[in-house]
Amino acid sequence: MVLRGQVQRRLVTFAVMIVLLTLGTLASAADDPAIDVAVSTDEIFVGESIDYQIQIKNVENPSAPDVSVLKEQFDVVPNGDQSRNQSSTFIFNGRTTQENEFSHIYLYRLTPKITGALTIPAIKAIIDGTELTSRSIELRVRDTEKQDLVLVEVKSDRATVYPSQPFTVTAKMHVQPLPDSDLSPLEPLRRQPPHLQVNWVDIPPGLEANEVSEWLQPLMSDSRAGFTINEINASDGSIFSRSKKAVFDFAKGRETKNGLNGEPIEYFVFELSRRFTPRKTGSYSFGPAIVKGTFVAGSQSRGGEYSGRRLIAIAPAITVEVREVPTPRPTTYSGSIGEYRLEASASPRKLRVGDPLTLTLEFARGDDAGSLELVSAPDLDAITAIADGFEIIDKAPTGRVEGNVKKFAYALRPKRAGVSIPPLVLTAFDPTSEKFTELTTDAVALDVAGVSQLTSDELVGAMPSTTTGGIQKSTAGIFQNITDPAELRDERVNLKQWVATVAGFWCLAGCMAVGITIHRRKSTDMVGQRRSKARRTALFVVAEANQLSTQGQSKEALRKIRAAFIGLVADTKNRVAEGLTTIDVEAALADASVPEADRSAIRSLLEAIENAEYGAGGAIEVASAIKSANSLIERVSPLLERSSSR
Repeated sequence: MVLRGQVQRRLVTFAVMIVLLTLGTLASAADDPAIDVAVSTDEIFVGESIDYQIQIKNVENPSAPDVSVLKEQFDVVPNGDQSRNQSSTFIFNGRTTQENEFSHIYLYRLTPKITGALTIPAIKAIIDGTELTSRSIELRVRDTEKQDLVLVEVKSDRATVYPSQPFTVTAKMHVQPLPDSDLSPLEPLRRQPPHLQVNWVDIPPGLEANEVSEWLQPLMSDSRAGFTINEINASDGSIFSRSKKAVFDFAKGRETKNGLNGEPIEYFVFELSRRFTPRKTGSYSFGPAIVKGTFVAGSQSRGGEYSGRRLIAIAPAITVEVREVPTPRPTTYSGSIGEYRLEASASPRKLRVGDPLTLTLEFARGDDAGSLELVSAPDLDAITAIADGFEIIDKAPTGRVEGNVKKFAYALRPKRAGVSIPPLVLTAFDPTSEKFTELTTDAVALDVAGVSQLTSDELVGAMPSTTTGGIQKSTAGIFQNITDPAELRDERVNLKQWVATVAGFWCLAGCMAVGITIHRRKSTDMVGQRRSKARRTALFVVAEANQLSTQGQSKEALRKIRAAFIGLVADTKNRVAEGLTTIDVEAALADASVPEADRSAIRSLLEAIENAEYGAGGAIEVASAIKSANSLIERVSPLLERSSSR
């Protein structure tokens, strides 16, 4: 039995050693740098794109991998990167162990240039002098079938523009009519509307456009006959229901085109357009536009239903180039693009040679003019009449924007008498004609006098004349000039009265100091003040929502309700309101131990309001939402405030 127990102990010890060696080997292997890749899908149609991910592991701060090898077969667009480094601390039997996991992910968007069976080649990276190589990935790119049932194209009204010159991008769809009806060919597809995928729902950096809700809400389909767009959802009006795909109707009439057999077809036309205003130069890509769905492809069967055909139609991407203003540029060009109006004024207008004056230039922006940010202070040295007649003290003043006007204030000194500010001629760039045009101000008349010899009375700080008065002199004691005995009084000091007065002043000063200290402490506790006012502020915002609702502004009222809850969490938690989401609000409520029923009601209300941004806001009962918001804020505010003050 003893021998058997020894054998068992040895086997256990041996097993433990094997486990430890195995774990050590795995840990050592895990510490070796590695590179891995992945794709979002392994089969697409031509014109579509895939997400490509490169992960570099067990390296704390790796450099971006070289992806130039991909550019032979793909258009490669970087899509950001993120660090996933993690650090963990374990304490076992009083011993502390630190474990670090390093991982960095690089994301790219790949669009194949050709069709067929492609191979995404292996990616190489140099880590600490060692070359790492990833695996290659097989990708099948299918060509779209030739058909004339649905045709798609992407177009822009301008191929080249300049900063601030608006342009419109349009996805245009031609859909064959129904075989035996003049109804829209999308009417029978209301249960499963076709889907349109475009890449300009999110505004590309460097461009400006109206908000998505403002753009798409007028296109919402009441009958659900139309297209779904990207991942945009809409609520059915109930704050407790789940969202579903929003359907948009952008029908534009009929248009005749020849089909594959050469016969004319009077297509139904659908157009989705969006207007952009560029703020930065560069090339901007729009597309591809992809339409997927089942469309009517034949006559009604005996059962009264049409025969359907599932297909995908793709329009290639187009590029709009935003160009720099051409060079060489006139010396009087100040960055204004498009329609601008220029005005000049001066103050004071009556002065002497050498006195300072302020010359103000105002650039007033027209409707289609460029951004005021592009306008810089003109160089007045380039204007001979100004440089000859005035000393320019401030040659590059900072502009001040007031609405659609940008003002520049120059400090000048006239060099000689009789000078005035002549009409100023500056230059703007007209993007339509691609030429520089002149902006001219009116002349500003000045009354500039010469400098004469100054008298002592004109000097600043000159002594006033003393010819009418003098100093009376006492020659017989300090009371020589006093003639009224009543003016004589006892000049001895009353010590008790003086001490009491001083003590009273000190007590008053002490009380004031204590009061000031208490007031300062309260006034500097901005966090506490913000928390204490949170509930009152949120209810005030809901009251504003109620007022907007009575004025028929339901959409703005719903936004106010959402802002009330966001502000309540931000104020009680001392956080910035901008950027807080429904998830952040729910997390704060959970942290404050708010009951699940209230958390669920607030979450559903906020989600319904967010969905209403895409057109379903009118279906939400605003009055009911306001009533619920008031009740919920009253219930959760004490819990939020209590959890934040702990």
